[in-house]
Amino acid sequence: MATSERGDRTASSASNEEKLSYLDLNNPSIVQAIDANEKDLETAKFVRVDVVEVVNPAKLPVSFQIHYQTPTGERIYLGSFGLFPSDNPGKFIVATRGKVKRAGAVVLSLVTPEKVATSDTIKVGVKKIRFVKD
Repeated sequence: MATSERGDRTASSASNEEKLSYLDLNNPSIVQAIDANEKDLETAKFVRVDVVEVVNPAKLPVSFQIHYQTPTGERIYLGSFGLFPSDNPGKFIVATRGKVKRAGAVVLSLVTPEKVATSDTIKVGVKKIRFVKD
């Protein structure tokens, strides 16, 4: 179940003006640069991902992987989480394990089953990835 980075797309959320990033079968990864001014980064124990929108009519199993990407491009696996049920939004945390530094990026990748029909649709909207203490 390999994923590949193909760019990111954003759109404005009508409800709160925060930009959402979308992952789908054609764009399964987003890369978010780490803000060097992030106040909680040094003490953060977790990366928090807020999944706020899910379109998955076939209810295919959906999971995500989170990596820290160093300034040199090396990716360090932090962890994963899944939607349950597979069309249910929610807030998810993954431990930083002390691996995240002030430079670099966080990569969120959509992992889908190996067999997906061309007619299947999966689209997931997420808010800005945040660092939290607990």
